[in-house]
Amino acid sequence: MAEPGEGLPEEVLALIFRHLSLRDRAAAARVCRAWAAAATCSAVWHDTKISCECELEGMLPPYLSACLDHIHNLRLEFEPSRKPSRRAAIELLMVLAGRAPGLRGLRLECRGEKPLFDAGRDVLEAVHAVCGAASQLRHLDLRRLSFTLDDALVLQAARSCPE
Repeated sequence: MAEPGEGLPEEVLALIFRHLSLRDRAAAARVCRAWAAAATCSAVWHDTKISCECELEGMLPPYLSACLDHIHNLRLEFEPSRKPSRRAAIELLMVLAGRAPGLRGLRLECRGEKPLFDAGRDVLEAVHAVCGAASQLRHLDLRRLSFTLDDALVLQAARSCPE
């Protein structure tokens, strides 16, 4: 019996996989060797959207961490009032700060309600770490971040992110 992706070139599979969610990419990578190779291809990860509401919980270390180096533009959604979602977002940002020098764009979006009297210091420190480490970061979109930015972060973003 032929492998499921045997007839399709890796480039075509990569074009398809780039539109899948993280959970679906992980499932596709388990189908066969050809699909696993295509799912970890750098083209799949250039523009990535990650929702920490359900996708990342328990998924970061093995599968996603192998592909972080390929991410150029990241849209990260999380819910600050849910501890697992917030923890996953912070963990991802901190890992990204250490492993993704090719990151060019970062867009953070808070979903749901922000807890009362929460300054978001932990989230802002993670953003600060990414801004300091990602030398190619050119676009930083924090408009949907529900925390007040501190002066140091604003100055760092102004210096390193022209857009």
